[in-house]
Amino acid sequence: MNREEGRALVEKYAEKDTTIRHLVSVEGVMRALARHFGEDVERWGLAGMFHDLDQDQTHDDIARHGYQSVEWLEAEGYGDSEVLNAILAHGEERYQTDLMSRSIVHADGVSGLLVACALVRPQRAEGMKVSSVKKKLKEKSFAPGVERDKIRGVEESIGVPMDEFIAISITGLQEVAPEIGLA
Repeated sequence: MNREEGRALVEKYAEKDTTIRHLVSVEGVMRALARHFGEDVERWGLAGMFHDLDQDQTHDDIARHGYQSVEWLEAEGYGDSEVLNAILAHGEERYQTDLMSRSIVHADGVSGLLVACALVRPQRAEGMKVSSVKKKLKEKSFAPGVERDKIRGVEESIGVPMDEFIAISITGLQEVAPEIGLA
């Protein structure tokens, strides 16, 4: 499946613009991480794009979250087991079995922080600095919905120091910023 086909599925299943913007932001971070690790950029991007595909339908039923996305994707003929595992991994630790499935947890967390940072800047995502993001990460009152625990521990989990991880993630967000109103 290519990116355009993936976006068509996002448009089919995601109900809210905020969900679509979140999916695209995580996709951008995952693509940047894939490049960093020398992995398949398209597959990692699809994992990011699909990780919360069912969010609008399962937000009140956390036990179904992720599983509904996998069911939809399989019904659509998509069967990449590593990507499907990554979708489940962002919500359940037992599926965090490989680099992609551990990375998506951190990409999910940091993308929310980066989007929040971009929204309070006149230049949006352009020119964003690691030091500014780290400062906002420490401010618990800034973007309180961001799951900061998903950002911390990145070095132990995927072997990337925090500053480098944030820099990679900023690059990923900047690449998709025009699509989600952050350019």
